[in-house]
Amino acid sequence: QVTYVSHSPYLLEARHFEQVRRLTRSADEAPVVTVHFTKVAEVKEKLDGVISADKVDRQLDAMVSNELAGAIFSNRAFLVEGTTEASVFYGIGDRTAIGSLEAAGVSIVPVGGKTSIPLAHAILSLIGIPVYALFDADGGFETRAKSNGKSQEKIDEERKGHIASNRMVLNYFGRNEEDFPSAVVADEVAIFDDHLETFLSSNWAEWITARSDVEAATGISLAKNQLAYRIATLKAKGVAPEMLTQILAKAVGQ
Repeated sequence: QVTYVSHSPYLLEARHFEQVRRLTRSADEAPVVTVHFTKVAEVKEKLDGVISADKVDRQLDAMVSNELAGAIFSNRAFLVEGTTEASVFYGIGDRTAIGSLEAAGVSIVPVGGKTSIPLAHAILSLIGIPVYALFDADGGFETRAKSNGKSQEKIDEERKGHIASNRMVLNYFGRNEEDFPSAVVADEVAIFDDHLETFLSSNWAEWITARSDVEAATGISLAKNQLAYRIATLKAKGVAPEMLTQILAKAVGQ
């Protein structure tokens, strides 16, 4: 048996998180060291009634190894659906000081969709990491689907998927289950009633201008290079919308 100590996420295989022991030290005058760890069985128990045990196994293979290694070393984790949200919130942090979130040990983790949030949240919280989450209710999906020429049959199918996903995540966080919940910033989770892009379009016109400026200056299509959203967010004039700053405050533990 081999035991090694590391500060590098590259030495972790997060699929085998149950082999990891995470040590934290308190800031007390007489510091206390705590060892955190969990097992797959405990994760499945936490997710009981939300995700089946078999589905947990499948999600572990598909998601955990790619997303959680870095988060295991963080002081706090902020779970989002994709790289767009991660880039924008890192950019909001940059507006205070470049790299301020990274310096504070806050890891923004894109999990690849809202249905992956409960599993990631369960693992990280069980190994002692404070976790906040944000997901999209996708309330405007039908308008977008129609503008893209999708059939009513396809739209109805998508609606069922969004409803099932929204209800599953709401159930995990102990919130009232709704088909398409309203926007909220709660203690453990925040929700956009549609998604981030529509929120920015409606609430931060200067961000839209900054995005266009970045595209023109770099020749980068932000639809294909989501990390450029961080630059646009940093450069955007005006004040970041209150909901975004409230979400980030919750994510950093304020």
